[in-house]
Amino acid sequence: MESTVLHVGFTVADLRAMAGFMRDCLGFAVTDPRRPPATSIAEVTGVTGADVELVYVSAPGLIMELLQYTSPTSATLAGGRPCDVGASHLALKVHDVADIVQRAKAYGFEPAAPHLPEIAAGPNQGMRATYIRDSHGFTIELMGG
Repeated sequence: MESTVLHVGFTVADLRAMAGFMRDCLGFAVTDPRRPPATSIAEVTGVTGADVELVYVSAPGLIMELLQYTSPTSATLAGGRPCDVGASHLALKVHDVADIVQRAKAYGFEPAAPHLPEIAAGPNQGMRATYIRDSHGFTIELMGG
């Protein structure tokens, strides 16, 4: 049997704020929040006492599951640096990187650098790119014009 990707999941600090960013700033479709039965979440994740609220975000070619655990309490307050083992980021191709960077600030995202570097070589040569991160370390790479 061939494997396929169902979705990617990200645990976030504030589900409603991140869902609003995905919907209002990036233009993706977002489901209403829902709370699956705690017993099934604990069984699937292996996290004793897990309780979670989640939404699904539909982007072209990708379904994301955003999760906010109400219990147990997170062991960390923020994600690590991009170079830390286990770090992840969501890469998006956008029409205007500078515009998204500016609009994302209203949602608590800050760019990694004050300028938008141009990629000098490779398949994305000539595009602008930057990482933006929220205060909890959720990282998005923006690439485009």
